[in-house]
Amino acid sequence: MGAAAGTTLGLHYAAAAGAEPIRGEYRRWEDLMRNKWTWDRVSHGTHGTNCAGTCAFNVYVKDGIVWREEQQGMYAASGRDVPDYGPRGCNKGLRHAKYMYGPQRVLYPLKRTGPRGSGKWQRISWEQAADEIADRFLDLATTHGPQCVTYGSGTQMSIKLASSAALSRFANITGVTVPEFYSGVGDLPTGVFMTLGQVYTGDTLAAVFKARCVLVWMANPAVTRIPDAHFFWEARYNGSQVIAISPEFTPSAMHANLWINPKPGTDTALAMAIIHVILEEELYAAGYIREQTDLPFLVRLDSGEFLRGQHLSLVGKFAVEENVYYIWDEAGDRLVQAPGTGLADPPIGRDRRKFETLELGALRPALEGRWLIDTLDGKVECTTVFELLKRRAAGHSPERTAAITGLNPKLVRRLARTFATAQPAMIYTGYAACKWLHGDMLQRAMLLMLSLTGNIGVEGGGIQFGNAPKMRGLSAFAQADIGPATRMISSTTWDYDHANLKEENRRIYGDELAELFDERYQRSIREDWFPSYSDKGWKMAFFAGENALNWRASGNSWRREAFDRLETVVVLTPDMSVTARHADYVLPIAHHYERADIMLQSRIPYVQVLDAAVPPLGESVDDWEANRRLIAAIARRAKERRLAAIRDEVDGRSVRRDYARALDFYTMGGRIRSVRDVVQYIINTTPGLPKISFEELAARGIVRVDHSEGVMWDHEDAPYHDEIVRSVVHKKPYETFTGRQQFYIDHEWFLEFDEQLPAHREPLRMEGFPLQMLMGHARHGIHSMWRDDTLLVSLQRGEPDIYVNPDDAAARGVADGDLIRVFNTAGEFHALAHLSAGMQPGMVFMYHGWDPAMFRGGTNFSAVIPTGGLIKPTSMAGDYGHLGYRPLAYAPNQTYRDFTCDFEKASAGGAS
Repeated sequence: MGAAAGTTLGLHYAAAAGAEPIRGEYRRWEDLMRNKWTWDRVSHGTHGTNCAGTCAFNVYVKDGIVWREEQQGMYAASGRDVPDYGPRGCNKGLRHAKYMYGPQRVLYPLKRTGPRGSGKWQRISWEQAADEIADRFLDLATTHGPQCVTYGSGTQMSIKLASSAALSRFANITGVTVPEFYSGVGDLPTGVFMTLGQVYTGDTLAAVFKARCVLVWMANPAVTRIPDAHFFWEARYNGSQVIAISPEFTPSAMHANLWINPKPGTDTALAMAIIHVILEEELYAAGYIREQTDLPFLVRLDSGEFLRGQHLSLVGKFAVEENVYYIWDEAGDRLVQAPGTGLADPPIGRDRRKFETLELGALRPALEGRWLIDTLDGKVECTTVFELLKRRAAGHSPERTAAITGLNPKLVRRLARTFATAQPAMIYTGYAACKWLHGDMLQRAMLLMLSLTGNIGVEGGGIQFGNAPKMRGLSAFAQADIGPATRMISSTTWDYDHANLKEENRRIYGDELAELFDERYQRSIREDWFPSYSDKGWKMAFFAGENALNWRASGNSWRREAFDRLETVVVLTPDMSVTARHADYVLPIAHHYERADIMLQSRIPYVQVLDAAVPPLGESVDDWEANRRLIAAIARRAKERRLAAIRDEVDGRSVRRDYARALDFYTMGGRIRSVRDVVQYIINTTPGLPKISFEELAARGIVRVDHSEGVMWDHEDAPYHDEIVRSVVHKKPYETFTGRQQFYIDHEWFLEFDEQLPAHREPLRMEGFPLQMLMGHARHGIHSMWRDDTLLVSLQRGEPDIYVNPDDAAARGVADGDLIRVFNTAGEFHALAHLSAGMQPGMVFMYHGWDPAMFRGGTNFSAVIPTGGLIKPTSMAGDYGHLGYRPLAYAPNQTYRDFTCDFEKASAGGAS
């Protein structure tokens, strides 16, 4: 016992730790336990996966292998008024020392020798693989242009900063097309961007503790935020109201003060009913909305447009007419230009910041009323956005929406009052709010709830989607010595062009929808609001940190019409996956404990290191080295083939690509020799990161980032986005057309579809299929990672299962544990029926991430998801202030929810 205790107290990172007895000698049964507490050295690490946890772990190495891991308890105290962040960890992380040595590991470069998916491989050398891939790339780049080659990086890649930087530099040099992942996986909160001009709105998880009311809406932190869930339950213990809103009874709902269960897809109706109560009972913060929002802005009743400077003759000398908006000042009983609008660049020598303010001073904008305004078109009656909002909300009263949501109006009114009177109040929501066709309307309504009550940009308030690092260091690395030449594209529109998804829409949803959506899509392209990819053939694809065949919407169509037609597929992965099984080349990548990198996640105020505890297994390498080998082969083969530099065009700019010099560019003339050099470059150039060496960071494991004293990101030099707080606290205009939190959008398409203000829209359903299928993140895996771990699978039902309501099951003669066939027009899959009274009648629920190989029949849930072509027309709107294509900010979001299905008991023999 003494030896074990001594070892625990003195871990001696990266040094030998003494303990008795000598390893391998088992004199008594107790030695089995004692030997668990012997090791050669300890490293700091974490798991570079997209759980947003970045949990600090000690990684114990013995005899050259990772023996075990445990949570690192070295987080500093958070202060007297909030709980601490650590220790942090979960079941997946505590399995990784075993999982990394599992049979799923890819250890050597592989080349396909049989049909795709047949499992027939030839082991080849890295040199052969790199040369063959390089030749194929050069053939295509010089014949068709590098845009016909894509390099898909999933979230597993993007959150490891050095790995992401390496890919970005590779893409910047080669000119390959990079499909952005945010909208591609359906996580882009377009409604947030429409309203705030910004998608990064999250604080640290400690902010939850500061809220007096937390709506856990379309989120399940007890499962998806295991290291942070304690903040919610401690907030409840501290007197806060924690209210869970979800159709199904979740593990989070059981810990909440109140569970609200609207019918699937009716959340916007619920949000608008809450807004109705807030307005009806005057529970709103009038001062806040007068200053921070467009609610007092005047709107023409004849056209539905904002009253703008171009409609009047009052515009000042330096104003931009279409950017001038008006309010009615109650104090002076007069029409006044709204502060902070209409700004153009000021005269030379004048400080632009003096003009950029939301300060009202003595102005008191009217929220209600009607006025006849003299315009260039004559007298026009105008009112406020606030008045129009009241009219809209009146149609969404709790009583009117009860039939839609299935909720008792008294319960909704109680919820609205609880939320509106709590100060501060927060909406903690997950990315499921983005995965509906009309998810933007829900997000806009959620933000309205928060804004009306003065809860955006305040400690313990806001909509907590998440935040992201300011990518200055990563961008600097990608562009150093070569400039910006990266070709980033929208995954959603790329798929629409290359997977024939208009016809998928026609087959599933009918001619009218297919033609309408396509007409607006094509018009947006013609107007140059969004880029077109239809004239660019797709010939070759790299996938790194992305398992596209597991989750792509319209999975069957996408695979048949796009993936299967690719001439060459290269997958870089540590583990064999469904995408790797259908590749032409598979390249082995180091796992989490075998690589160096850093991670930043806004949920906690620390930068986390990955330090290689052991060398990579087999011939696997980290992503920086893998890309170096590929680009070295490209340079070598370009020289040997005497290929001249080519001319490329990116975003209207001419770019010269000299592939013979690609390696020199990639390594910055030899200055960057390893991934550790990349990490150091990012540390040195990223705001908010302590300027220390990688070696010091590796020795400490975690280091608190700069400007992280509170629970909000509210400093311009912090590593995360602070724009929303800057607008609320420092009165700086928002990055929207109106310069305010913009709830009214008078773009012609929004007016045409009656979406100028948020409102409930019914989700799409498939005729003849009565069951709404929902999905969520699993407790026993992060997306598709660890889903095949033997222990974690044994904690479930041993194979994929789907939750069904007992009454729905009984009506179909299905008992718990039966194998069922889930089907619709798009396809089918088989899974075990998991009967649960927590499911509403008319819905089924499945945790995602299961690999197709784990399903009987080899087909997973993506077979019944036909939503890949559902590109909402308003999401393609442009030429309107802040609305228009912006990678990782504004693009059509991939949808995954607007479909229905049915199930039946599988026939004898079923899928095998």
